[in-house]
Amino acid sequence: MLFASAFSYKKWANSELLIFGERQLSQLPEADATFFIRILNHTTVVDSLFISRILGEPEQYQADNTAETPTLAELRERMDKHDSWLVAYTESATPQELQREIAFQFVDGSHGRLSVEEILLHLLTHGSNHRGMASRVLASNGLDRPSDTFTRYLHQVEPGRREEIVS
Repeated sequence: MLFASAFSYKKWANSELLIFGERQLSQLPEADATFFIRILNHTTVVDSLFISRILGEPEQYQADNTAETPTLAELRERMDKHDSWLVAYTESATPQELQREIAFQFVDGSHGRLSVEEILLHLLTHGSNHRGMASRVLASNGLDRPSDTFTRYLHQVEPGRREEIVS
């Protein structure tokens, strides 16, 4: 259940960051605007690669990013598709499924083996790292960035957590 909550948070945080990007992208220097989109696109491509590995299906990408830079609308659609899949998957994954090991080949040709649980943890930390990089691009240009912490998310979706505890 913790994975389902964490991936719901990831979906929410990605959406929050894209809202800020959509509102302010035109205020960024071109190189920074491109970086903002490409670093987030990289995360969703990596999500796609590992989703394919979990499913045992052919991978849709041969690299960890696309040659073309998508529009923000295309990026939002891809991210939402992958995030929605990850939320649904983690809501129903059994403990046995989480322990299942998957052997695969990285896009650079090296081989790897991870449990599903390790893959999911990687996707969470990988996405968080790159959201931070994209958010930093906004901040370094004097623009607003989201307050997208896990605690803020939990208190937003479960407002009762903000109630004062009386002893």
